[in-house]
Amino acid sequence: MKIYVGSIFITIMILILAAILIFWKPGKKSRYRFIRLAAGNLMIHLADGFITYVNTPGLEREGNPLVSKLGFGWGALFLANLIVFGLVILCTWCFCRYEHIHLEATGVFDYFMKLMYGEGYKPGWFWYKMPKNRHPMFALYGYVLYWGVTAGAPIPVFGWILDMLDIHPPIRNSIWLSIGIGISVGMLCMYKWAADGYRCGRHE
Repeated sequence: MKIYVGSIFITIMILILAAILIFWKPGKKSRYRFIRLAAGNLMIHLADGFITYVNTPGLEREGNPLVSKLGFGWGALFLANLIVFGLVILCTWCFCRYEHIHLEATGVFDYFMKLMYGEGYKPGWFWYKMPKNRHPMFALYGYVLYWGVTAGAPIPVFGWILDMLDIHPPIRNSIWLSIGIGISVGMLCMYKWAADGYRCGRHE
């Protein structure tokens, strides 16, 4: 078994740096919060690109559909990651500049609907009507997307590390695992956002 000790060590160090940047008081508003959270996500992308190049410089084993299905190369992979990172930057900017609004509400759903639609909303609007309060909408969905993408992005990196260690868990397709974790974390973040506002508002 060939173990790429140096590459694994570098990748883990990059991920540790990313975790420090992301989880060092992540909920506290500060002057550098936006830069810190964005830089942490960038570190994850760099770790992914580095370990992918180490394992498959010709992309023969890359699982990204742009490569595995459509046959594109590093250029398309880099562009796709750049677009995703640009979206992350936008999401981070939206929720980092937003002041969390606390409202009196009877529950999490009531808080969410009042925040998005105002008083007098109809519950069915959740399924088809665009929120009229765009500022909290962009902030909330930016928060959800940031943490969802950031949670899912390291999974392929860990998949490469396990492969380099000749460890092959039953779940082989790290892309679907990454998507599943990202969606799960995003939904939990949406609940947390509404629950925090509802609980704070309830005690005011």
